[in-house]
Amino acid sequence: MESATSGAPRTGFDVLLERAGRARRPFPTRLVGELGRITGPGHVLTRDADLAVYARDSWTVPALRVHHGRPLPVADAVVLPGDTAEVAAVMTLLYENDVPVIPFGGGSGVLGGTLPITGGVIVDVKRLDKVLDINDEGLTATAQAGIIGTDFETALGRAGFTWGHFPQSTDVGTLGGFIVTRSAGQFSTKYGNIEDILLAVEAVLPGGAVIRTKTTARSSTGPDIKSMFVGSEGTLGIVTEATVRIHPRPERRDTRAYEVEDFADGLEIIRRVMRTGLRPAVIRLYDPIESLHSFKERVTQGKCVIVFFYQGLGRLVDLEVEVVEETVAAFRHRKLGSEPGWHWYKRRNVVSGLPEFMTQGLVVDTLEVAATWERIPALYRAMIDRMLAVKGIVSASAHSSHSYSQGTNLYVTFLAFAPDIGTAEALYQSIWDAAMEACLEAGGTIGHHHGIGLHRAKYMPGEHGPALEVLRRLRSALDPKGLMNPGKLFGKVG
Repeated sequence: MESATSGAPRTGFDVLLERAGRARRPFPTRLVGELGRITGPGHVLTRDADLAVYARDSWTVPALRVHHGRPLPVADAVVLPGDTAEVAAVMTLLYENDVPVIPFGGGSGVLGGTLPITGGVIVDVKRLDKVLDINDEGLTATAQAGIIGTDFETALGRAGFTWGHFPQSTDVGTLGGFIVTRSAGQFSTKYGNIEDILLAVEAVLPGGAVIRTKTTARSSTGPDIKSMFVGSEGTLGIVTEATVRIHPRPERRDTRAYEVEDFADGLEIIRRVMRTGLRPAVIRLYDPIESLHSFKERVTQGKCVIVFFYQGLGRLVDLEVEVVEETVAAFRHRKLGSEPGWHWYKRRNVVSGLPEFMTQGLVVDTLEVAATWERIPALYRAMIDRMLAVKGIVSASAHSSHSYSQGTNLYVTFLAFAPDIGTAEALYQSIWDAAMEACLEAGGTIGHHHGIGLHRAKYMPGEHGPALEVLRRLRSALDPKGLMNPGKLFGKVG
């Protein structure tokens, strides 16, 4: 394990990495040749440049460290198997030799879920990228776990279908990654989240055994095995294949936007719409800061924008538009027409570049939480107030983007000024601590769709309490050596 740059202040992340480094085991170099015999030439990477690419995901902290010249731990090797049999053979070999395994999809996670903090071998599944079946009669599709979201949707679109799952990372994230991080797509209000879409999985367990669950509309045959892998973040095995629900491509799309007086009014409008049982594909409510940022020339300063996006059967779209119009009419509002909705749709996956902020001495990040309707207004206020009380923060704002009959989420963005790595990491952690503490105190859940990874693991005891022991026992049963993605999801390492 490399140490922090000489003379530079130590950070909390330095301490974590040093502790993980002490748990690092010697890597038997002979395994490189054995892995190559399993996957074929060119599919085992050991060059420094290749390992450096896999040393980080899209989490802010590794980006800060790279920007400031701080080291990151690297894997001993990266292997890219080409099918389930090769994944199983790789897993058998590594488990027999006590080598940590870090499953890797698109690397789009934002919480350090693929960082090889104890070394080991990264198993990249992106060569498993085929669509295996599209079932018109049963409205299902089966694909390998390494397929990129956009490629999967394109293949379905050619056949007249959609799977309705469009996370912001759809251009780089993989089907397996969406499953194991329990992701939510931007159209989840209509189509559901990944756990609602998933019908069956194939997975390779620690040690190499392959299991596949049955594809069926529903089953009452004990605890749902496929659900164990949803949100498991590579700690229980490697998902290699999945079957999902699909839908005929929408007949029509439409959108409407409104300016409302405040965030509380917007939340109440969404709550009332969701109570009707209708499901507009997208409902997005922006607080005053984000409204001004996203719709500067269209919104009055201090007001909030709420956007509805509809798609599906034309007659159903008409009904949803009518019901929303009736609901909004009970509140002070101003109609903004369809342009804001189409503006969002065209730019929905555009993300500001983190390097640009860092060159200005700024730290930016997002976090997402959720709560039931009676808690969400107070949760919003408490989180924003608590975060803004941290010295060094510049701004904190939020929007709601995934709603249910029982509640909604908050997607929070913060910006802070921190010109050096020591200040940056300490300030970053303080803001996150303030946000998570406020969330838990207000009765919310600490994560809605980004997962846990390395960064959020410290908050899991507060989230689950004694129930966390159930998850830990499940992991111990499947992975008694503790080799699968060390340090992620369940907490301490080293």
